[in-house]
Amino acid sequence: MMLAVNLLPWRLHQQQRQRKQSITLLTLTLMLTLFMLLMLWWRGFATRQQQLEQLMDITFILNALQQQLEKQQSLLQQRESLLQTQRAEQQRQVQHRRWQGFWQQLPELMPETLWLNRLERRQGQLILEGQAQSMAAVSDFRHQLMTQPLFSSVRQGGVQRQVSGDYRFALHARVQELADE
Repeated sequence: MMLAVNLLPWRLHQQQRQRKQSITLLTLTLMLTLFMLLMLWWRGFATRQQQLEQLMDITFILNALQQQLEKQQSLLQQRESLLQTQRAEQQRQVQHRRWQGFWQQLPELMPETLWLNRLERRQGQLILEGQAQSMAAVSDFRHQLMTQPLFSSVRQGGVQRQVSGDYRFALHARVQELADE
């Protein structure tokens, strides 16, 4: 005798159980994937936040360094300006001492038969006008002036013989420029 068994409800039940397991497995896989994506996104977000903070720190440091650099450049410009002022003052003092020495030596440079009527200092020149009893005295005075370190050159201007026999003369002495140190 054969027994007939209806397996249809069991197969339906088996298929529903497999479908339920597949859906559960698919849901778990989907949730796990979603969780992993969420974790990766969170890690990226945290990394981005950290990079932004580092960038802000670097920007702050860079701005501070830029301000220090500008301050240093300003101080260097002030220093250079002060050094230029100091050099100019030193040159002025040296030139003043040179002129002072010249004025003190001038009577010794002049021959006894020569006297000065006018001295004029202008545009890097000293113009000396005077009278002498002889041309030799004028020439000697010119040579004495050429030995002075204050002058780079001394040239003779006009010479006129006066009715009294004296010579009226003019000498143009070019002042030697001080070299920058």
